[in-house]
Amino acid sequence: MVSDNEPYDVNDATDYTIPVHGERRGLHHVAIEIRQDLIAGDQGQLIWAALLAHLLPQAYQELVTAQPLRPA
Repeated sequence: MVSDNEPYDVNDATDYTIPVHGERRGLHHVAIEIRQDLIAGDQGQLIWAALLAHLLPQAYQELVTAQPLRPA
């Protein structure tokens, strides 16, 4: 399942990485959460690594093409 970060809320009080390294620097950012049982073994880690290595550059390119980043 892919969805928004539910039930979590990312904000300055509850998170550090996204607000500091993403939002405050004006960078595109994403948080990805993978169930631990899916990456507990070597095979699952290889599958997810290949999947993310394929999809993240594609998603980033689509993002910057559709919505250029505004300076922070």
